[in-house]
Amino acid sequence: MGIKSMLLKIYNWGFLPKDKVDSNQKKIREVEWEAVKQYIPLKSKFLDVGCGAGYSMKKASGELGCECFGIDPMPGGHGVGRYSELDSSLNIVHGMSEQIPFDSNSFDVVYSSHVMEHVYDEQKSLQEMKRVLKDDGILIIGMPTAFMAHVNNISQIIFTSHQRIFNVIFGWVPFIITGKTRFVNMFVPESHSYPRAKTIFYDMHHYKIKNWQQTVECEFVVEHVLRPAKYPYPEYRQLFRMKKNARQTSSVFFVCKKK
Repeated sequence: MGIKSMLLKIYNWGFLPKDKVDSNQKKIREVEWEAVKQYIPLKSKFLDVGCGAGYSMKKASGELGCECFGIDPMPGGHGVGRYSELDSSLNIVHGMSEQIPFDSNSFDVVYSSHVMEHVYDEQKSLQEMKRVLKDDGILIIGMPTAFMAHVNNISQIIFTSHQRIFNVIFGWVPFIITGKTRFVNMFVPESHSYPRAKTIFYDMHHYKIKNWQQTVECEFVVEHVLRPAKYPYPEYRQLFRMKKNARQTSSVFFVCKKK
């Protein structure tokens, strides 16, 4: 092994290979899907907001006979299957959650998993989901929790601290933010919601279940709060095993009706 290969191996030691990341994320999404699918009517018209590579669309279509549509700003760029070629048979359109390109009152189910933490405008996104949902429709929306933010923080301290220090000292990262913020991120990981927030401290507060519920309740009536499982961050070496129905949960899903 050459010196460069050895250094790169040390640099990336905490990260898992792509196939393992995809496998870990699939296990997570399967557990979450099992928690929510009982609330999805058979053969309903289903919209996945932030659908990624269409994993949930395939589950809804294959298991429940739903007519599925998806919207994503970068179709196929994230989620389960993002390392494979995007299935061209899926009804996925390019777009943002703040401006959903479908008619009002169009869908029986609007589904969104691990998207709200990334949107530019949470309230506008929820208003758009409400607009395209039928009056008797169901919104199922899931987000990471503050517990997951702490898991992310610990994981990055263990697995990426050396990368962040090296990047700042040797300038491996393009100078896209202020020098002061980059120096801060050498010791404090970036927010999962970047660029909306700068550090992971935002996530630890904002991702609290009560905060997410208050945000959703501005537009919807929350009928069920689901806590599928406690699980580690899928990209890194696994710090603990997934545990279903644990007291702590890495994600929370709300099953909602229109107000």
